[in-house]
Amino acid sequence: MHGKNAPFVMIDFSDKSYRFFEPRPNRVAEAFLRWVNRKFYLGGASHRIEKVDVINPDVVREARKHAGNRLLFLPNHPTHSDPPIMIEVFRQLGVPISFMAAYDIFLQSKLNAWCMQRTGCFSVDREGSDRKSMKAALSILKEGERGLIIFPEGNVYLTNDQVTPFLDGPAFIGVKAQKDLGGDHPVFAIPVSLKVTHFSNAAGGVVDLFRRLASEVDEDYDVSSDHVSEVKRLGWFALKKVMSGLAKPLDGDAGDDLAGELRNIAAKLMEKLESELELSAKEGEDLVDRIRKIRRRIHALRIADKPTLADFKARTLAAEAMLAFRLLSYPGTYLEKNPTLDRMGETIQKVLEDLRSAILPPYAGRRALVRFGEPIDLAAESANGKGRVQVAELSRKFEIAVQDGLDLLNVDNDCIGGESFQSLLS
Repeated sequence: MHGKNAPFVMIDFSDKSYRFFEPRPNRVAEAFLRWVNRKFYLGGASHRIEKVDVINPDVVREARKHAGNRLLFLPNHPTHSDPPIMIEVFRQLGVPISFMAAYDIFLQSKLNAWCMQRTGCFSVDREGSDRKSMKAALSILKEGERGLIIFPEGNVYLTNDQVTPFLDGPAFIGVKAQKDLGGDHPVFAIPVSLKVTHFSNAAGGVVDLFRRLASEVDEDYDVSSDHVSEVKRLGWFALKKVMSGLAKPLDGDAGDDLAGELRNIAAKLMEKLESELELSAKEGEDLVDRIRKIRRRIHALRIADKPTLADFKARTLAAEAMLAFRLLSYPGTYLEKNPTLDRMGETIQKVLEDLRSAILPPYAGRRALVRFGEPIDLAAESANGKGRVQVAELSRKFEIAVQDGLDLLNVDNDCIGGESFQSLLS
């Protein structure tokens, strides 16, 4: 999915009334929660991360000599385990850190909110302009007591080997903080490449995912088939099931260009939504920018003091918008290009999660690999100020740096997760 503004995990759109949660870091609580994360949470059933390897920690240590803790870390977001992985990374480095996180995560429980705030996290409204969140992010970078983590992809995409286009928000925050500080107090942006891979033969776990998906769509799983084709076939049936639930029956099959067909379906859904919501698309406007605009309108209508849409109608429009959003998130030929154990598992997991609107637990133990890219001095970048053009160029620079780091991690990855799924079944 490609957009320009909003961070963190998304399984579904939230229509809970927005409340800002400010960061309230406490060193004692933070040290204790980092210990709990390392000792119990990371390796538990929800994550099964048995080892976190930081490949080049000296990059951060050197950056701190020049910028202190005025560091903006920009990791890719391939799994639901990324936040606790990052917490462990910075425990190892001894660096205090804050996260920008979606507000509905804070609303899951009072304990959850308390823990997140005490580790320096603060909330953001993904559906609109959030001045309080922007102010908190700028304050953290300018005060220089803690680093700041923002996931520029905006959501979890379950693609360990490929980044999706970065949002412009993190680059804007970094540039704005630097301009407010002036050139004498540099802010460094540090790209972070994160890969989560399986270190044992988890092909049996992937087969179980296949069977669960087949059962969900009332089909048989053909273990002897080409598994890339089987993912496509079962995924198409999953889409037909969702479309049927929205009273939009889908006939035929996906054909040879599945990614193109998914995009076409998403575009038709958006045209219908724009018509009903009296929105107009700008010429050449990105599809995901359009769906975000649609979603913001639905969100505003649902949380208004006097909602202008009947609840059933609002929920229907929200479901259609979420479906379009999800359809645009499938990365073309990502699986076909290299059908490894890791890629096969995460692709089926994504289909199941989209079908159920629920996060699935990992099916085997995993190892996290983290590599820092070359720090980018935003004081030097700001000297060439170009406004929005500069922010867009920086976002692209961050994105390329993270992808380059992922490619290097894959070259050196000696875990079985990078091997062919088909060969592991033999």
